[in-house]
Amino acid sequence: MRYRFLRFFILTLLLPAVFLTGCWVPYRTNLISQITPEPVAVIPLPEPEDPGPIENPRLSRFTLRYETGFTMNPVIAINRDNIALTSLLYESLFILDDDLTAVPLLCEDWFSEDNVTFFINIMPGIEMHDGTQLTADDVAYSIRQAMNHQRSRFRNKLRTIESVTSDGELTVTITVDSPNARFTRLLDMPIIKNGSMDLRIPPGTGPYIFPHDEAMMLNRFIGYRHFSELPLSIIHLVECSDSDLTRLFDSGELSLIWDDPGGAFDIRLNRSHEPRLYNTTAIQYLGFNTNSYALRNPDVRRAIGCAIDRQYIVDNIMNVPRTGQSVPSPVAISPVFDMYDPAWELRGDLLSEMGFLLERAGLQDYFSDSFLAMPDGAGGYRRFSLNFIVNIENSHKLAAATLIADNLRQFGFDVNIRLMQWSEFLSALDKGEFDMYYGETMLGADFDFSPLLLPGEQNLNFGNTGNTAFRPYINSFLAAETQDAVSFSGEQLNLQITQNAPFVPILYKRYAIYSHMGVITGASPSQSGVFNNFHEWTIDLNAQLVN
Repeated sequence: MRYRFLRFFILTLLLPAVFLTGCWVPYRTNLISQITPEPVAVIPLPEPEDPGPIENPRLSRFTLRYETGFTMNPVIAINRDNIALTSLLYESLFILDDDLTAVPLLCEDWFSEDNVTFFINIMPGIEMHDGTQLTADDVAYSIRQAMNHQRSRFRNKLRTIESVTSDGELTVTITVDSPNARFTRLLDMPIIKNGSMDLRIPPGTGPYIFPHDEAMMLNRFIGYRHFSELPLSIIHLVECSDSDLTRLFDSGELSLIWDDPGGAFDIRLNRSHEPRLYNTTAIQYLGFNTNSYALRNPDVRRAIGCAIDRQYIVDNIMNVPRTGQSVPSPVAISPVFDMYDPAWELRGDLLSEMGFLLERAGLQDYFSDSFLAMPDGAGGYRRFSLNFIVNIENSHKLAAATLIADNLRQFGFDVNIRLMQWSEFLSALDKGEFDMYYGETMLGADFDFSPLLLPGEQNLNFGNTGNTAFRPYINSFLAAETQDAVSFSGEQLNLQITQNAPFVPILYKRYAIYSHMGVITGASPSQSGVFNNFHEWTIDLNAQLVN
């Protein structure tokens, strides 16, 4: 059970002491093996260009954080800063733009007649870091590793793939288990050299490369197709503790940092720091335990959902101190989805709806103690208290959960918030020792809700909320191609989620990169990678000195 959670429950990309709550920790039992760096392939490159004498060497260079004790293998990387760096070393078949649609990168073109079998043609003439040309074998190998490797951080979203074959030098054929018109949105995972999975830094096709195994810098890769357009010949790397991160960034000794603004790790910012926020598929939601006596009835779960003031949570909790860090989501599908239909949103008075649902469920203040009770089925009434568990490391989630609990108490629910350390939180979920929990997970960009809706050991079925009755609605939504088909199937799927309330959506998060004011222009970070299209960036190190 513990392993299921660690694969799919996105509360953190690392353990809370290391990373930001709100991202994914895959396979915690295997973290020990990553502490000792594995050998790095040494690839001959031209000597780094000499920048010449400078008065402030530490402030006159572009510097990023790098953790030498963690792997740089992009398939199994777990450290937040190393994951950010991987988009400088590796590329993918597609990248996601800001509305989470797929844009071809290493893919020249693709087609599918049935949205089950996909034929992907790879761009010819792409050089890899070891001097070889990118082939279909490299791509097929990378996808297989991403979908099958025990520690892969991509296993969940690629779980529907049934087969991957290389057909000729530059064509890959992928078959999935059911039609998915948006399957290519899942192919933003990095491509590595065939057979290189055991390397700590496998060869890729990205714009930069380590010159040797102990380097604390990245050099431009001379074989990169946009080599002459890259804004920097050298990117310097520095290792530092979390406690030093803000100080180094504030002083200019770190040029850029990646952040989950709604995470557990608070980065001190000032007016000289420039944020760039980008959309993600990270959803925060209220999860339920349907084994709980009070929550077996979907009307009770729906009524609880009516008490959530999403806009207030976003405006006054999640988006403080900086606006735009999250987007309220009145239905399960994200409002930033490019085919989102506002007609999916329920209209009407939520408080009236809540009263109707509570009355239909038979909940009243039978004991005149200001708390709701419910019929016990034997002619009497039963008091109940809702055990609401929250991970204490994340102050944003704690504040949102406290607000939700306070609102529920005003409507007669007896809610007991239990604040838990990360390990305690995991244990309570695994054992089902909760009535409600404040959850978060990273969905695929196709918005496949199977992990949250279907039963199974590999899904987020902590509270026995999974039901195979959701499967046809999920399949219809994924198969829909036209806007009309998406609008209809999305309406049906959202309606089923609303009526049965296996979970209640709250918001979708946005992540951010921060740099010093005026240093970077043209950056377009996305969920696929912080440094996507790095050759289109402009970097002014003089502005970094001024700030």
